[in-house]
Amino acid sequence: MHILLRENLEEYLSGNLDPASRQALEAHLAACVECREEWEALRQLSEGLRSLRPPQGLEMELEPAPGFYARVVDGIGAEPEVPFWTMLLDPQFGRRVAFACLMLLAALGAYVATLQPADYPSQHRPEAVLACAGPNCQSTLPMPAPRFGPSLEHNRGAVLAALVSQGD
Repeated sequence: MHILLRENLEEYLSGNLDPASRQALEAHLAACVECREEWEALRQLSEGLRSLRPPQGLEMELEPAPGFYARVVDGIGAEPEVPFWTMLLDPQFGRRVAFACLMLLAALGAYVATLQPADYPSQHRPEAVLACAGPNCQSTLPMPAPRFGPSLEHNRGAVLAALVSQGD
């Protein structure tokens, strides 16, 4: 679209263009096929939009019916207040809480797993504790408190570790 059509299009379509500019624009439209096709498409669009307007004389100010605002205020006031606890009964809320708890548990598990050194079990076996017993031990690891459980083998190791730590 050339600048002549672009600058004068609205006035030309509405019929408010001065006669000299109108003649210049019509001469350009007669000579330029591209601008004529685009003008025709825009003219049809403009006519289609004008057909959507209400007929003359039917334009009126839309006002709500009498008492509309009072009915709205009464309707708002008549709505029952929903207690907070009803939210807890919603199944969607329960699923979200369960999912959040599982995600928190997974995050805490990952955090605890990263705190434990990779060689912790090999350094705290009874053989390792006995190898480093006595005053010449250079171990900087704290001695774990003995824990007893249902396994006889585990209990033997715990007693042996307790005896070695008592010897210091």
